[in-house]
Amino acid sequence: MSQDIIHIERTYPISTAELWQAMIDKQKLKDWFFDIPNFSTEVGAEFEFAKIQNSHSQFHHCRVLEVKPEELFRFTWKHPKQSNGNSIITWRFIPRRGATTLHLTHEGLEHFRNAGEQYTQERFESGWERILGDSLPKFIEKL
Repeated sequence: MSQDIIHIERTYPISTAELWQAMIDKQKLKDWFFDIPNFSTEVGAEFEFAKIQNSHSQFHHCRVLEVKPEELFRFTWKHPKQSNGNSIITWRFIPRRGATTLHLTHEGLEHFRNAGEQYTQERFESGWERILGDSLPKFIEKL
């Protein structure tokens, strides 16, 4: 496995359709991921959001690359103020007898090597683990 790629897989006790809705509905996304007012799943669409933590703002710019409803959502992930390169996020949805496995791939992290401590692979991994291992399961419990 490349050092510059993150793979995380979690299985959730909901249908693929329900998990897909949690991923693409702006209001639901806001409850467990980020508030993204201009979020879109249209190929070619762009959306932005910011995360403010400890008075440090992380601006994200994304562009939708590929969408297969209830199967795959792929988009670029860029921090334009810190780096010129794009990474790519891919969410794959795998049905599992009444549950759904979500496989996240975050590749292209080499573009952030010089962007600072907030953009290390370890920081990205811990962020994704927190989101997929804590925030999303808590959201699902409320469904």
